[in-house]
Amino acid sequence: MLSLVLKPDRLAAVRRRHPWLFARSVGRQEGDAADGLVEARGPDGTFLARGFASPRSPIVARWWTFEERPLDEGLVAPLVEAAVALRRRVVPPETDGFRAVNAEGDLLPGLVVDRYAQTLVVQATTEGTERARSLWLPALLKALPGSVVVQRNDLASRRGEGLPLADELLAGPQIPKRVPFRERGLRFFADVENGQKTGFFLDQRENRQLVRELSAGRRLLNVFAYTGAFGVAALAGGASAVTHVETSEGALRLAREHHLLNGQDPAPVGFAAADAFEDLRARVAAGERWGLIVTDPPAFAKRRGDVERACRGYKDLGRLALKLLEPGGLLLACSCSGPVSPDLFQKVLFAASLEAGVRVRLLLRRGAGPDHPVSLDCPEGDYLKAFLLEAAA
Repeated sequence: MLSLVLKPDRLAAVRRRHPWLFARSVGRQEGDAADGLVEARGPDGTFLARGFASPRSPIVARWWTFEERPLDEGLVAPLVEAAVALRRRVVPPETDGFRAVNAEGDLLPGLVVDRYAQTLVVQATTEGTERARSLWLPALLKALPGSVVVQRNDLASRRGEGLPLADELLAGPQIPKRVPFRERGLRFFADVENGQKTGFFLDQRENRQLVRELSAGRRLLNVFAYTGAFGVAALAGGASAVTHVETSEGALRLAREHHLLNGQDPAPVGFAAADAFEDLRARVAAGERWGLIVTDPPAFAKRRGDVERACRGYKDLGRLALKLLEPGGLLLACSCSGPVSPDLFQKVLFAASLEAGVRVRLLLRRGAGPDHPVSLDCPEGDYLKAFLLEAAA
């Protein structure tokens, strides 16, 4: 096993049970990582943590235990079982699309598993997680028997570590292209073959339900619509009309299918294949007004160095959306940029309201659902922010 001896001034994070070790914290190393196993020790040789190495990443190790015990099925299988048991308690009725394992939030670093009916779509985001497959895959198949298991590998983190990028079939007859699933009785497809993330944005489920509850009699402008799930939820809640704005025509085609799949009248649904910022500027110039707007862009900031540029984008997006709200209208403004904190995002929305000349009040601050738990030891996992704003009447 590789032993990483930490610098004297770099012990605090591991003693706080933070699961990541950065290369700059290592003073020296002993042994080798041929099997991927790694442990942390203090300068005096004291054991600190044990996990799997990712030597080609800035995060050179992720800790799976802070006890001096073997990294084996006796450790991993109970963690997988506990993750699945949590979902049985928190996933709402008539829902078979949810996150089954949420990496550090379930004490399984780098392992993401989304379930769509009987299909599990896995992302092993690091070399260490890849090496641990012999531990977590049998546990998954035992906890969720009969599942087709697909590992989607085209991830920036894997590319940076030189890992294979082609998708893999880990269990089952073949890799499915699309998988139908349910969310609170609504029906959707997960685009397993070509879709973003694992094929669908499961982290927005509770916020789609919020939109469903608020939509009656309102017209929804769904910006960065992807495959239209917010619009489907809005019509299910009684929205009078929905317009989707999305650059990808393929995503909009699937949005059309989602409305039809749920038996929704296509007449009040519009589709705009356009750049979101250009589209919003044109609508502001035309004097449009909307009762409900959702802005759910991709991550504008993936690293700390991106934050300033990202905040400019969020402010511009918020300013344009607020100008389109009718008095008493609602804006659900979302950010999935982890480096942008909730407090910073709120300040950006405040600045947007000043520039828009619209007085607003904050009604709710939301995040992902409870199937996306966050470890308090690793707050970096708390990435999704969804703020519900109301324009002054």
